[in-house]
Amino acid sequence: MPVNRPSEEVIKSHIMASTSIPTSTFNTQEKILLLLLAAVSFTNVLDFMVMMPLGHELSMLFSLSPGQWSTVISAYTFAAALSGFVAIFYIDKYGRRDFLMVLYSGFLLGTLCCAFADSYLQLVLARAFTGLFGGVINALLFAIVGDVVAIEKRGRGIGLLMMGFSSASALGVPFGLYFGVTYSWRVPFFAIFGLGLILLVCLYRFLPVMRGHITAQAGTAVFAQLREIGRDADQRNGLLGAFFMFSGHFFIIPFLAPYMVANVGIAEQQLTWIYFCGGLMTVFTSPWIGRLSDRFGKFRIFAIFALLTTIPLIEITNMSAVPLWQVLLVTTLFFVVGGRSIPANALILGTAKPAQRGSFMGVRASVQQLASASASFAVGFIVSQSATGQYQHYAQAGMIGVVLTVASIFFLRAVQTKY
Repeated sequence: MPVNRPSEEVIKSHIMASTSIPTSTFNTQEKILLLLLAAVSFTNVLDFMVMMPLGHELSMLFSLSPGQWSTVISAYTFAAALSGFVAIFYIDKYGRRDFLMVLYSGFLLGTLCCAFADSYLQLVLARAFTGLFGGVINALLFAIVGDVVAIEKRGRGIGLLMMGFSSASALGVPFGLYFGVTYSWRVPFFAIFGLGLILLVCLYRFLPVMRGHITAQAGTAVFAQLREIGRDADQRNGLLGAFFMFSGHFFIIPFLAPYMVANVGIAEQQLTWIYFCGGLMTVFTSPWIGRLSDRFGKFRIFAIFALLTTIPLIEITNMSAVPLWQVLLVTTLFFVVGGRSIPANALILGTAKPAQRGSFMGVRASVQQLASASASFAVGFIVSQSATGQYQHYAQAGMIGVVLTVASIFFLRAVQTKY
C-alpha cells in the first residue's frame, strides 16, 4: 500500500512560504506533521516529567537525600546540555527525519534502562544516557516547525507542538503516577518505551526526509556559525533570556511534588490532580497563547505571562497545609503561565537563518538544559529536610526563581525576529 508521505517539493514550498504572506490556518499536511511532532514531544516530555511526582517514592526507595535527588534530576539535564552542544556540529548536515529517528531510538533505549535501574548509581547513569538523546529532540522538533511553518503562523505552530507537553501533564503524568505508586515506579517507563516504538514506525512512514536545509547551508562551517551567534546581538540576548527563564522555572520544579506531600499534606495519589488539572488547562491555553503571540506580538505576550509567573512562584514555595482546591488553583496557574515559553521560543527561533536553524536551536537546547541542570542541582543545596521530614528554605528558592524570571524579560526585550 503506498504511503501518503509529503514530498520534498511540498516541504520546500513550505520553506519558501516563510518569506511570503501565509494563509490564516494550517493546511492538512502541516496539521499532520505538527500532530506527529507533538506526539513525539509527548513521550519525550513525559519521560522527564514523570520523575517529578515519583520523587517522594524514589527518595524513600533508594534512601536519597535532597542533594542526591536533585542529582538524579540534573543528570538528565547536564547530559542534555552536553549533547545539545555536540549536536550543533551534525544537526544541519543530515535529513531531519533520519536525525530525529536516531535521537529517538537512543532516547527509547535510555528510557528502558531507567525501567531496569536497581540502585541510585544505575538510576543516575540511566537518566544521563537518556538525556544525551532526549535533550536534543525538542531542538530538532523546533527546527522542523521553523522549516515548514511561516513566521506569521509560527506562534500557533509552536503552540500546537507544545500540546505534547500539555498532554504529558494532563494525561501521561497522572497515568504514570497512578501506576507508579499503585504497582511499580518502573511501569511508566515501560509504557513510554512501548508507545515510543509505535511512534518510531510512524516517523519513518509519514515524516518526510527534509534535506532542503542541507543545500542551503552548503560550505558553511559550524565554527563560523558559532562566531556569528556571538556577533549577533539578537541571538545572544535570546539565549540569555532563555537561560534565565528556564533557570527560574527549575528552581521550583524538582521539589514541587515532594514539598506538596511533606509540607502541604497532599497524599501521593492526590498529586495526580495537580498534573491533571494543570496539564488539561494548558491543552487549551497553549494554542491560545500561540495565537495571542502572533496577533499582539511575541515579546508583549511573553512579558505579561512572565510577570504573572511570579505569583505562583511565591505562593507555591510559601504554602502551608491548605485544602486541595486551594493547591489546585495555584498549581494550575503555574502550569498555565508556563506557556510563556511559547512566545519566547517563537521569538528566539526567528533570529536564525534557515540554513543555521537546526544548529542554532541545538545551541538553544543546550542553553535550556544547562539552565535546568544548574538550577536543579543548585536548589538541592538550598532546600533541606528537618528531623520531621519537612522541606525547609523552599521559599528562598522561590524568590531566586522570581528574580531570574524577571531578568529574562529584559534580555528578550532586545530580541528582533528576522527570519
